[in-house]
Amino acid sequence: MKNILFFAALLIPILSAAQTRFSYVAAKSGLSIRENPSVSAKVLDKIPYGTKITLQNTGEELVTVATEGMTGYWEKVSYNNKTGYIVGSYLLPVPPPKLAVVKEMKDYFRQVYIPFGNKLLVRDGERNNIEEGGYEIQKQLYKNGAEWHQFLGYEYGSTTWFLPDFTLQQGFLLLRLIPEFKELFGDAAIFPTESKILKNGEREYSITVDKEQIGNDPWIKKISIEYEDGAIYNFEMYQVDNQLIIFFGSGV
Repeated sequence: MKNILFFAALLIPILSAAQTRFSYVAAKSGLSIRENPSVSAKVLDKIPYGTKITLQNTGEELVTVATEGMTGYWEKVSYNNKTGYIVGSYLLPVPPPKLAVVKEMKDYFRQVYIPFGNKLLVRDGERNNIEEGGYEIQKQLYKNGAEWHQFLGYEYGSTTWFLPDFTLQQGFLLLRLIPEFKELFGDAAIFPTESKILKNGEREYSITVDKEQIGNDPWIKKISIEYEDGAIYNFEMYQVDNQLIIFFGSGV
């Protein structure tokens, strides 16, 4: 019995630590903190972009909120000595991009991740004169488990990023903030929930949303986008266990 009580005493601080969740505000204009979990509730303050906040696990029933195609929850937080609710769809697990500095995903990785070891380079054939079938692969691992892969081949190239603890919606939110992906997700883009064809001038985007129904809610498994602009561009975003995988390739 004493052993059980001792184990329970050790477990209490572990559980308390697990309930503490930190997130970062990733809405450019900041996030309104409201008196109640409702868009019509009184605004108590505005939390600036990039602010680190603690999400409070109070045992309250979670209230869903939908915005820009994303479905999330009202999260209870404290800021400037005020306690209220914010839309959780605009939060990231790591700091958002520094808008004046980050132009490409590689800039963002330099901002938030620390490399683990040296970059791996694998080649087949001469890189300066790759014939059909030749290629070069570069890979970098980071201390939190993130990864960056780049493939360069004959008239084709691709980059793949692995981001631990990101969801599909958080990946979408991140890409909207990085200019490299403005052809895919501009500032006004809506999170894709249905497969469709979109036209922007003469350019046509084929968006495929792979999902399945779980109870009353659809679970989006993968988002794919294809378009042509001189070359053919292919984009994929999906989750494997706790990490988000983003793939972007192009070729002729």
